[in-house]
Amino acid sequence: MITTTFIPVFKAVFAIFLIAIVSGLLVRRNIIKQSDIQSLSHITIVVLLPCLFFSKIVSSFNPSAFIYWWLLPLVAFLMIGLALGIAYLLFYKKRKQKKALMAVASFMNANYMVLPIATMLYTIELDEFLTYCFLFILGVSTALWSVGKYMVTAGENEKIRFNQLINPPLIASLGSIFIVLIGGAPFIPSAIMIPVDFIGQAAIPIATIVLGATLGSVSVRQLPPLPDVLKVVGIKLFIVPALVILLLSQTQWLINYPLIADLLVLQASVAPATLLIVQVRKYGGNAQQVGSMMLISYVVCLLTIPAWLTFWRMLIA
Repeated sequence: MITTTFIPVFKAVFAIFLIAIVSGLLVRRNIIKQSDIQSLSHITIVVLLPCLFFSKIVSSFNPSAFIYWWLLPLVAFLMIGLALGIAYLLFYKKRKQKKALMAVASFMNANYMVLPIATMLYTIELDEFLTYCFLFILGVSTALWSVGKYMVTAGENEKIRFNQLINPPLIASLGSIFIVLIGGAPFIPSAIMIPVDFIGQAAIPIATIVLGATLGSVSVRQLPPLPDVLKVVGIKLFIVPALVILLLSQTQWLINYPLIADLLVLQASVAPATLLIVQVRKYGGNAQQVGSMMLISYVVCLLTIPAWLTFWRMLIA
């Protein structure tokens, strides 16, 4: 299990971490400036992510191929809701001031970490796994660009407002799902799809650079209080994966859909969502608080992600 699971997953996570480290060093050397990060964040949200979501959903989403497709977005909502519920209880006394940390503890990096890991773990089953992963991401993206965006960018006493939830990635996700469900996808000309897909391919590397550049600008002298670190890291990287594995072991998913079971374990154990940083950069928020907690989480997850998946593989072997 060490050579077939732990090492490949560790390599994938470490590759992403290396990109973040290089980006951070460029910030420290002032080669990348804060204004550059802000511009990249703006371009990612307004252009790159909408193109990525639209092209992937329109070209890959096939409801008839998996009749229970709606379960995976629902499971994503439930997993995020479980983490939010635990975070709400642990941060109850300071829940208004700690909304951003609750989001870091609850929203997973469903795309940028899981996809590279999948390419190293699977060969024959890769396409099937990516289809399931994509369906899961539908739920994560919808929650991340609505509730998640509010939690990391809203002020302490700021109420949630509908107009604040409307943003380009959310519109692109829901709009493209609607197009597919009404059967309009085949009528979109390739003259539109090809350039949209080409532009969207830049979203993942650019978002990773934004993450690394933001982490590189985080002051290690202003790290979060230890109790907050234990709560966030404990929820995101230990409690939620343990609960998901416990629930999966009591169901038929691992027998009927072993790839989906793998996906859920992986999604439960990955680091916090990269796009939380992009949202803070674009819409405002406490970049130091979110960035420093992300930095700690990403260091810890170098070992916890491969460890949880290896434990799961050993459990079902």
